[in-house]
Amino acid sequence: VRIAISDTLNCSINYKGDSYNEFYNSRSATDPADCGTFLAVGAELFGPGELKSRAAVSTGAIAWTPVSQTKSGTGTQADPWVLTTVVRGGGFEITQTDTYSTGNDFYATTSSVKNISDTAQDFTLYHAADCYLQDNDYGFGEYDANTGTVICRAKDPETGQHTDRGRVEQFVPTTAGSNYYYSSFNEVWDKVKDREPLPNKLDHADDNRDNGMALSWTRTLEPNTTADYSLITSFSPKGQVALSSATCAVAQPGADSTATRTIGVTITNPNPDVKSVQTVIATLSDDATYVPQSASGAPEPTVAGKVLTFKDLELPANGSVKFSFLITGSAEVTPLVKISGTTTSGAAIAESDTSASSTCDFPELPKPDQPQPTPEQPQPTPEQPQPTPEQPQPTPEQPQPAGGKSSDGNKLASTGANTGVAIALVGLLGVAGVGLVAAKRRAR
Repeated sequence: VRIAISDTLNCSINYKGDSYNEFYNSRSATDPADCGTFLAVGAELFGPGELKSRAAVSTGAIAWTPVSQTKSGTGTQADPWVLTTVVRGGGFEITQTDTYSTGNDFYATTSSVKNISDTAQDFTLYHAADCYLQDNDYGFGEYDANTGTVICRAKDPETGQHTDRGRVEQFVPTTAGSNYYYSSFNEVWDKVKDREPLPNKLDHADDNRDNGMALSWTRTLEPNTTADYSLITSFSPKGQVALSSATCAVAQPGADSTATRTIGVTITNPNPDVKSVQTVIATLSDDATYVPQSASGAPEPTVAGKVLTFKDLELPANGSVKFSFLITGSAEVTPLVKISGTTTSGAAIAESDTSASSTCDFPELPKPDQPQPTPEQPQPTPEQPQPTPEQPQPTPEQPQPAGGKSSDGNKLASTGANTGVAIALVGLLGVAGVGLVAAKRRAR
């Protein structure tokens, strides 16, 4: 796969076996596509400097002013490709970070929007595209309410109809508060041109037509402040959609200056087949510490500083898996825990964190360093010490010493493991190992 981000924030994907881009670009092998990051500020709209279709051009987007673009990483899961692009326009500076690991059927985008003007400004940020999936400008649409995902789907390769077997490309928001829109490509560009929040709507999603999709976020920023907006762009040749995650925290009783909290994680697989986890990453904030050997419902993670890596989880078709673990941290403020991941088939597990959780329906976990008594070992009460070998045992008429009942806690059942089969993606650039590239804007 070849993923390219231009210096004015076009986005392009070329997949092995397809002749053309997965987003419309006049059937060019390498030109920037009609996909990108746009910002509406007052009466102005800023966006990529090169757009192809008349509908996209008609948005009247003013080209971003390029500032810089740098690339790092080796493309592995531990050291992914990272492309950082900085642009300016309308009193704002956007630092966009795109991240990709070889073998995945998705890449992650974070747009850091900074108000560099002297006054507070309202804006609407868009990520919009004209879909051109599987060398075909026509397709269907979907929306996943669990993740807020908007989806373009190709026709079923066997029936030509709208089914879950058609290939997909999708925008998965991982920052809360997004709006979405799916419709024909020209109607999507009309909505961006309007410079308003998207209407949260699927238009004619079951009609096979020339289609497009978009996400948006709207807010006000004070001078010299920054807001981050993140999404995943998924492009599966198998028709698999992103998996959702939900993360919550509940304090253990008896907290004082520090608290032990149960972190509960639920991963939901909306696909009609079993998915095996390649990795689930839990990233802890600086004020949180993992309690070793506390994982329940999942094997013990590997720990590298504040990053926990869970493996060997199997996700049932159209089902969910839950697991939990303990952290310690401040009693006054709940530490932040972020969850993200990947399946062995290359599907994304969408990010979630503890900041958005309101309830946490997970049982309290016992602390590993506080073993519970067993029924065979009754515990003495303070008033009734255990007899020593020199002291005779009580007779049946004498009361027995009081004993504590065992409590193993309410641990969740461990899940099984499945090896799965990873998709091998091949770079199309002629440069070994390169999966994420900077696409320079052509001279006009």
